[in-house]
Amino acid sequence: MLSKLKSQLEELRSKVVFLDCVKKYLEILSVDQWGLEVSLVPSLAVCGPGSLDLQSSEDPSVLNFGSSKGKSTLQAGSPLGLMAYLYTRNAAVEGYIQQFLYTYRFFCSPEQLLHFIMDKFISAVREGPDMSADTEKIFHRSLDLLQFWITDFKQVDFTPKSSLLDTLENFLNTEVIPVDSRGEALLAALHSPPTTTWSQGRGSLISLEEEDESVCLHSSTEDLGRKWRISRVVEPSASLPKEKAFSIAAALPMPCYSSLVDDLSNVCLHGEERRPFSQNEYSAQHIAQQLTLLQQEMFQGCHPVHFLNSRVQGVRGKVSVPNKNVSQHIPPAEGSSLLESEGTPSDGHLQRLLTYADSVTNWISSEVVICDSAKTQVALLTKYLWIGKHCYESRNFATAMQVLGGLENVIVRQLPAWKHLSSKVCEILEELRAVQVFLKSDDLCLMGGENSRRRPTLPSVHILAMHVQQLEIGAFTLTTGAFKWTKLR
Repeated sequence: MLSKLKSQLEELRSKVVFLDCVKKYLEILSVDQWGLEVSLVPSLAVCGPGSLDLQSSEDPSVLNFGSSKGKSTLQAGSPLGLMAYLYTRNAAVEGYIQQFLYTYRFFCSPEQLLHFIMDKFISAVREGPDMSADTEKIFHRSLDLLQFWITDFKQVDFTPKSSLLDTLENFLNTEVIPVDSRGEALLAALHSPPTTTWSQGRGSLISLEEEDESVCLHSSTEDLGRKWRISRVVEPSASLPKEKAFSIAAALPMPCYSSLVDDLSNVCLHGEERRPFSQNEYSAQHIAQQLTLLQQEMFQGCHPVHFLNSRVQGVRGKVSVPNKNVSQHIPPAEGSSLLESEGTPSDGHLQRLLTYADSVTNWISSEVVICDSAKTQVALLTKYLWIGKHCYESRNFATAMQVLGGLENVIVRQLPAWKHLSSKVCEILEELRAVQVFLKSDDLCLMGGENSRRRPTLPSVHILAMHVQQLEIGAFTLTTGAFKWTKLR
């Protein structure tokens, strides 16, 4: 009965994901109907505020096209040309709008992009009710662009109390709402609480299956918040078997790194007694599940944009947490000057993820080193290796690499306890090393396979940042000063 129910839930989940994809595709088709012909883009790019004198023309200094498989594709363009290309007919279907909103920071600032969109919208409105077909397309596409931008990049660009947020609010209230009802929807979206992409059809990474695989419990974003508020629960619930009980506190390394609770969770244990933590009370799978929930909560607060220009933030080939008290001059990659000028605080999202990873790695090393006997060390090494195995099998590569980093510590590797591990356990260590090599091999390695794409994944933050850095190496511009779109995207 439970097995049948599980299969029905999986089928329903796949249908919901499919319908969500269909909805997004229909939305993109709706956006594309308000697109201009490519030949009008050069004149749109150079139109000043207050005028829309669109003429069909070709200007390689604005947009440069090449031929690939008999199809004309965008190769490079000036900042204004690339911004104007957002208004073309197939920009949404081809993925240009989404790619642009990730990479525009390499050649213009958010303020410049917002003013460009506002100028085009205001110019279209000034033509009044008798606007031409092309002007009407500019009117609607401007609102569509703002919708894309707010929906996917609000936490990055429109942060509370920022000047960009104030500018957009004023624009929506004074220019958009009086002429189109979509302005109110955009304003509401701008002030709506942030939502995570995990809750939109992807679910949680955690999937706990019993030995008979008849029960599958999926943690959602909503009940995750409830689990974070567990305070004194260190002992399993009486209603559940000991190895199946849930407790975030059970996975926190309180003896050596109690600061993890204070630094990494927004919910402190106010007025509650903190009981000592003993790993012996919990199975490797249980601890792996708790560490995965912690890693998932941390990763959800990060945005792909935070991985751009990580070299300037101090992320280098060797895993290390930058010292805030030491000023280090690191030359930026070419084309990243605008990203650097926006500021890269050392306590940003990426740095918090790296600091968390470093804390878990150090905790694992410390717990092994402080064991009072070789027998205890053998047991703990075995448990940590199984934790790493459970993590990478559930595609939590972040924690798996943290475990490997802790066990590869130079002091830990010198312990005689390694000689007493069984061959089966030693094979797990080799598996973890093989996974590390796999992750470092290719920046798209986690995207391979149809089934893998649909499964939630927690990547190793440092390895992912290094892959992005590799993509950022090299010239972003041509000799003409145009930016290479083929590289930016």
